[in-house]
Amino acid sequence: MGWSEGHHVTNQVHWLDFEVLDSLSLRSELWKDVVRAIEAAIPEYDLVNEKVSLGQAQKARKYAVEQLSLPEEKLVLDAGVGPGTMSELLLSNQNKIIIVGLDASVKLLEAAQRRFSERHSERVHLVRGVFEALPFRDGCFQRLVSAYAFRDSRDRETAIAEFSRVSSERGIFAIVDLGKPDSPVKRLPITIYVRFFIPLIAWWSKSRAVEGNPWRMIFPTYQALVTNSTLISSLRKCFVSVKIREWSLGGVIVVIAQKAV
Repeated sequence: MGWSEGHHVTNQVHWLDFEVLDSLSLRSELWKDVVRAIEAAIPEYDLVNEKVSLGQAQKARKYAVEQLSLPEEKLVLDAGVGPGTMSELLLSNQNKIIIVGLDASVKLLEAAQRRFSERHSERVHLVRGVFEALPFRDGCFQRLVSAYAFRDSRDRETAIAEFSRVSSERGIFAIVDLGKPDSPVKRLPITIYVRFFIPLIAWWSKSRAVEGNPWRMIFPTYQALVTNSTLISSLRKCFVSVKIREWSLGGVIVVIAQKAV
């Protein structure tokens, strides 16, 4: 297709070589635990996430799709595709785009593949890889999005540089994620909610199909977040225009970054 190279292809899933993944630095136990938690949440990922976000998760995704102004018959990168929630929304909004869904987890890619096996299968191509070493050629995507996944980057600065590299001229990169407001007054109730209330709501919302409480791992990823203004500053090193929309005191954000001409 011209958008990637060096992959082994099996049933429309493109597997990045294990050697590439293993050569990356900062392979912390926390990152591995987060991946395992997301995998464990697969059976009820969408249902519980919407409840713990108090209805804000999908609202933010829909806003991001509107801001992306999806062009027809173009490649769109869904980075951190997970079980395919964001990709499904993108496909329903524009019926001529081609989605390239990237994730580091084989289990999550398999879940996304099952989701699209009967519908949209020819319009979704799944690739295994990480944000810090995107397995794509320069400038091959006009639109890029990362929904509730960018905060799990092991090296955010490198990831941002990679997203800029694979973005075309005037390309748009949307980040949908938890936010960390600069104001300590706003940050305190969000921290309390993420630390205590999200695990509690998740516990009461999930069924026995999900073992344990994977949503407990959201708090460590929130702790590792930079503030919203710091994220904006980092993006402006690689993108000419960066705008942010905040909900819930800045605890849920959509960032729209556009590449320079």
